[in-house]
Amino acid sequence: MKYWLLICFPFFASAQQAEDLFARLTQKFKQVHHYEVVAQIKPNIPLIKILPVKANVQFTYPNTYKIKSAGISILPKNGFSELPLLFSQPNQFTAIASGNEVIQGVRAEIITLLPRANEGDLVLAKIWVDPQSIVILKSLITSRSNGTILSEFEYASEKSWGLPARMKFTIDVKKFKIPKGVATDINRTSRQVDDGNSTKKGNIIIEFSRYRINHIR
Repeated sequence: MKYWLLICFPFFASAQQAEDLFARLTQKFKQVHHYEVVAQIKPNIPLIKILPVKANVQFTYPNTYKIKSAGISILPKNGFSELPLLFSQPNQFTAIASGNEVIQGVRAEIITLLPRANEGDLVLAKIWVDPQSIVILKSLITSRSNGTILSEFEYASEKSWGLPARMKFTIDVKKFKIPKGVATDINRTSRQVDDGNSTKKGNIIIEFSRYRINHIR
């Protein structure tokens, strides 16, 4: 029994570290009760070319978003609004340590989050966390409705709040739900011809500026 405990101890310790890091992320997320920010949205989706759109994004804790724009905003639900959902309901997920990886020169800890219930849309989430700054550098979220979406985060002046200056989403075009209004969007340019060799991956880049956090700025 003593040897069994010695062998299993690293696994228990690793699991506890993942839970602790996820708890620290949750606490940091709770600091932001509300924010407003200007977002420049740049979609790059195969077969459909859309010009960049400027939008105003408002967030209210725990996971309410309002997006206002002159054109049609194409944003993946997974990664954009699903992450706040993870942090606002931490008891609904099990955190599992999944190794580490160097991202942006930082040795990031990888945490896999598994939902405790099976009936929801979210299948699993994987997050790469900077353990020093307690911010997410990358996430990989899989859902039944939108497939798998990879999100990459870059930070600037609002890093202490955990709010990014830039996000890049890589999406599965087959699974991603394109808004119906895109077909008649005035900002739409030409529709490309599918030559059979087109990539099935697209990306959406969002650049944020002029944050107003908790109405103190």
